[in-house]
Amino acid sequence: MRKRILPMVLSAILMTAAVGGLTGCGNPSPSGEEGQKTSGESAEEPYTVTMVMTGTQQPDEERIEEKINEILMPELNMKLDLMVLPWGSSIQQIQLMLSGDEKIDFFYTDAQHALQYMNNGQIVDMTELVDKYGNNLKQIFGEEVLRNMSAGGFTFGVPCHCENVSYPAIFMRKDLVEKYNIDTAGIRSVEDLDEVFATVQAGEPDMDMLFSNGSTNGPMYRLGLSQFDKIGSFYGVIMNPAEGNTKVEDLFASDWFMDTAKLLYGWYQKGYINKDAATENESWNSLMKAGKVFSMITGEHPAIMPELESSTGYEYVSVRLVDVGVKMSNYYSDIIFSIAQNSEDPEKAMQCLDYIYGNADIMNLLNWGEEGIDYVFIDEEKGLIAYPEGVNIENVGYSLNLWWEIPNGRIIHLWEGSDPKVNDLMEESNKQGVPSVAMGFVFDATGLDTQIAALDNVYNKYVPSIISGTVDPESYIPKLIEDMEAAGQNNIIEAKQEQFDAWLEGKE
Repeated sequence: MRKRILPMVLSAILMTAAVGGLTGCGNPSPSGEEGQKTSGESAEEPYTVTMVMTGTQQPDEERIEEKINEILMPELNMKLDLMVLPWGSSIQQIQLMLSGDEKIDFFYTDAQHALQYMNNGQIVDMTELVDKYGNNLKQIFGEEVLRNMSAGGFTFGVPCHCENVSYPAIFMRKDLVEKYNIDTAGIRSVEDLDEVFATVQAGEPDMDMLFSNGSTNGPMYRLGLSQFDKIGSFYGVIMNPAEGNTKVEDLFASDWFMDTAKLLYGWYQKGYINKDAATENESWNSLMKAGKVFSMITGEHPAIMPELESSTGYEYVSVRLVDVGVKMSNYYSDIIFSIAQNSEDPEKAMQCLDYIYGNADIMNLLNWGEEGIDYVFIDEEKGLIAYPEGVNIENVGYSLNLWWEIPNGRIIHLWEGSDPKVNDLMEESNKQGVPSVAMGFVFDATGLDTQIAALDNVYNKYVPSIISGTVDPESYIPKLIEDMEAAGQNNIIEAKQEQFDAWLEGKE
């Protein structure tokens, strides 16, 4: 647990296009080989590995670090220093840490931001490190996937092993669905939710019907999971990527963006959406846990329901809002770990990172905490766990519950209510997903930093309010498009199109 305080004024932070949510990446988990080891009997001083994640800091984080270090010390002569940054400010805090002399070894990010860090000289090229120490990584993902995590021969990160394909879906509190006799079979599209919200709101006037915010965790971008492929950023996307479209277009000028923004704005006017959605920094699970929200829109996949229920204390009913899931370009690269230039020993950082990919005990400690204190087995043969007697979401000492963000979420225990065959179901879900025409493509924004910074300023000025549903899109979107064009978005679109065309030609 890091004791240093980062010099930030959180109230001044603007939400940016954040990383991801409940999507992920992965192949079948390995049989459990733990890869590279060094002797724990070395006279050398133990190396402390700083691991930075995003989530909610847990009360008993130090206790879990001690349990992890009981494994790492004999095996690698290393200790883990876990730092968990809050969702609303993690990107800004990481940027400050990388820009200064704050020690980081490896940290959670995505390809879009990793490429920026690469261009700024803030992360380490992992090519030779993976080649030398990446035994577990090679077994899990294969050489080809790991090679695709690079730009210009520079490996900027390694993917997390979790879920790849998800379907936009509405998740509604089961008790209220039953209380108001909601006919879930009658929900066939997002437009059908209006009647549902009206019914529940009439009986629960003090509750928000739908969680919304101005980030990528909000309903607008979750609804876009099958509509567009952002190929690295929202500044030029592939619309309808499962249909073979290869044209890079302005997302903000698309009919889909306007129509979806209008839908959300209509809901906001009816009081369905939280009033401070544009500036909302609380996570959906904390608000739903507090009983303030009826529903949320996110991606559905085989492992999500127990995650929602264990982190909020409520049961849910879900309805898919699309029929087809799409494997986007960020199939592997949207949830990755990179090694910082600030690392005092990148080789040891890589050894540790690869080792924990193959160690189920460490993955369970990172995600669920300590057996007997934070969780107990209810069916050890099936790997099913639950809270111990007297422990719940309100008083548990440690339950990070971010299986999709930890390096290898496919080798951890399953929460009560999970299907014991969830990994098989994930593989089946992945196979059913339709590949985006851009799957595997990574946009290299080298030399475009100034323009992207200008576009980020425009984005932060307009987009959080638009996608949260709190402003009239017919007034705001034309201004957004105009300012994006003035900031040079067309140059980014042209650069993406050129790189994408060359990538497509190279595949033939």
